[in-house]
Amino acid sequence: MLKNYLKLALRNIKKNKFYSFINIFGLSVGLACSIIIIFYVINELTYDTYHTDADRIYRVISKRVSTRATYQMASTPGPLATSLKNDLPEVEETVRFVPPYENAENVLVVKDNQRFFEKRIFFTDPQVFDVFAIPFLHGSRFNALTEPNTVVITESIASKYFDRENPVGEILEMEFDYDWEGPEVQLKDFTIVGVIKDPPVNTHIKYNILVSMATLHKNLPNFENNWMNPKTKYNYVKFRKGTDIDMTEKKLQVYAENLMEQFNARYSFSIGEISYSLQPLTRIHMYSHLLRELEPGGNWLYVYIYSLIAGLVLLIGCMNFINLSTALSTTRAGEVGLRKILGAKRSVIIWRFLIEAKIITLISFCTALVVTVVLLPQFNRMAGTELTISNLQHPLVLVVLVVLFITVSISSGMFPALILTRLKSSSILQRKFTSGLKGSFLQKSLVVGQFAISIFLVICTLFIFKQLNYMKSGALGFDKEKKLILRVKSNLPHLRRDYEAIKADFQKNPHILGAAVSSIVPGDESLGGYSLWREGTDRDRNSKRLRVITVGTDFISLYNLQLVCGRSFRKNFETDRSGAFIVNETGARLLGFTNPEEALGKRFTAHYHGGTEEIIGVIKDFHFEGMQNEIKPLLLDIEGSLMTSITLKVNTDQLKETMGFIHDMWEQHFPGVPMEYSFLDDVFDRSYHYEEQMSNMLKIITTLGIIIACLGLSGLASFIAWKQQKEIGIRKVLGASIGNIVTNLSIRFVLLVLVSLFIAIPLAWMAMQKWLENFAYKTSLDITIFIAASFTTVAVASAVVIFQGIKAGRNNPINALRNE
Repeated sequence: MLKNYLKLALRNIKKNKFYSFINIFGLSVGLACSIIIIFYVINELTYDTYHTDADRIYRVISKRVSTRATYQMASTPGPLATSLKNDLPEVEETVRFVPPYENAENVLVVKDNQRFFEKRIFFTDPQVFDVFAIPFLHGSRFNALTEPNTVVITESIASKYFDRENPVGEILEMEFDYDWEGPEVQLKDFTIVGVIKDPPVNTHIKYNILVSMATLHKNLPNFENNWMNPKTKYNYVKFRKGTDIDMTEKKLQVYAENLMEQFNARYSFSIGEISYSLQPLTRIHMYSHLLRELEPGGNWLYVYIYSLIAGLVLLIGCMNFINLSTALSTTRAGEVGLRKILGAKRSVIIWRFLIEAKIITLISFCTALVVTVVLLPQFNRMAGTELTISNLQHPLVLVVLVVLFITVSISSGMFPALILTRLKSSSILQRKFTSGLKGSFLQKSLVVGQFAISIFLVICTLFIFKQLNYMKSGALGFDKEKKLILRVKSNLPHLRRDYEAIKADFQKNPHILGAAVSSIVPGDESLGGYSLWREGTDRDRNSKRLRVITVGTDFISLYNLQLVCGRSFRKNFETDRSGAFIVNETGARLLGFTNPEEALGKRFTAHYHGGTEEIIGVIKDFHFEGMQNEIKPLLLDIEGSLMTSITLKVNTDQLKETMGFIHDMWEQHFPGVPMEYSFLDDVFDRSYHYEEQMSNMLKIITTLGIIIACLGLSGLASFIAWKQQKEIGIRKVLGASIGNIVTNLSIRFVLLVLVSLFIAIPLAWMAMQKWLENFAYKTSLDITIFIAASFTTVAVASAVVIFQGIKAGRNNPINALRNE
């Protein structure tokens, strides 16, 4: 019986090749989008669940409440983990991850002639392999990272620096900046004691090289006793089974109180109220957005948006399937009626339709996997993920896909089966039933639904693109054109000591129109700032925090920042180097001045260097971050100890020759240091990466959605024209023109598309209004976009139907009427 059903189903699919192609194509694309988003969502929601006993691993986080603000941080003091292990019996093991203090993002690693800057390098305890699941490929976990100057590297780093398979025992040279008073930073030898697997994609602790904690102790002997060191450190605890986490969390407050007492005893101001809490390992990625996170956390908004988009495209494909299957099923009414007369039960007939739907869905699933392989690299580039087809092996993915298969096949096959099997066999055989081809409510609803979704996606895509373009092309308040940024990641003392001479050497080339040094450049992400309080006032009560860019005297003129009042830094004013601040308008207001002129001449002390300096100028607010957020209070200070970037204004007409000169000059000043550069407009545009991702995603998804909807409309129009071929033949014999036939066929569909506009436009308006609330500076909800999207969709739908109408109108009426 089942074999017979399969044969009949395959025969019916083969008989209706065109309509089967539309069904399979629409479902395949919709399923491919769904599979990719399932990969993405499950990857986001299963971060760090692969660790053994992940439910017993917690991170200790901190909260500080001061008179100025509340700070919640992922970082906690370095000695905390050791104290917890020694003091609390419920603690099974602890481990710390400590990024290099001053060069966490740019550790110079050298092997022979290979020189690269690496990131994701941590000092860590040997117990890391007892707490986390880190498989070894070479070496032994039992004696790894116990000695100073030893490292464990990932397989990717091993293949990057070594040709042979097992590099255990080999030497890597690495350069760490420990931020201490001593000799300049130098390359040191580190022995490789193990090679581990690359960390999975879905972990918030991504590492390339793990360095022994004994190395840090060797270079910072007071590390285990220094509770007030402000550098970033991460403490993880693995508890014994049955531990009462709430009760243990209360015990942590003793350590917080001790820290507050130490701080208040050493300094003349209060650090505020400090508290520690425990954060489950598996909730860090999606639920934690603290200061100093190891990496950006997950974003529920984008999980929802991507899931919604994929669901809508799949819905369009399913609507196609239901619509065409319902229409085609009426051609098999005689077959159904005959089966009912011969005694076939309704359930058997329904099962037959479902088997056919399952076969089409299965073919679509197989095709969707191929489409997924093609689309995944593009999705990874847009979303910044590292998903692969191997994600299919995840048990949760398999369960979701099985549920999706059952849901799609049943929902797509059930409608036509129910429509035909509910009719009486006598009515079917006498053709006393409404085929629905002339406008059943179901068909109208499906067509309206398809195009409502498509129009919704088109409008959203256009608005997101408009907002992105608004942010990229808006007035930023500074000049970002022709700016080449050089990042100095090694030999920083030379830059900070001799930056005036370095600038002068670069400007010897006539195509370099200016140079400046700074700690960061506009578009960089930085949490750096100064706490400022006015001279003669209490720090605890009156300090305000401002973002800081430390700059040279040429920074303001090179970036064309506009002064509101006062003056800029001057090279020949020695007092400006240690006695002058410049703030933006927002910063002046934060410091308590109602107009910028009031701020001039006022003296403030900075917590970073303890210097009391005079405000000599106020600059016009400019967007040193992206335009998603309001402009924050900003301070410009000449502070050489923080300089890391060189900005060159370059004449791009002779860029190749100029770049050669820049490279030669770099080698002269920073020999052996890899030169890394970028253009400022690229740096700044990276701050819009989420919006760029969504724009690119929607462009692809919307295009696919419209193609699916139009193919479905084409198939339905073609089928209706075929069913009405006799009517069309009679009309032509009676003198109807092709235009009359096309108009008669297309008007019903165009009206349905127009109805979909009235559904899609209000929904898109509300969705975009809600989305734009996330931006401090945003474009307007321009009515022209709604008009353009509506016109385009109606025009495309009309063209599809008109094509089928012309095709039907050109048929010879004799072929349709010869049997009448």
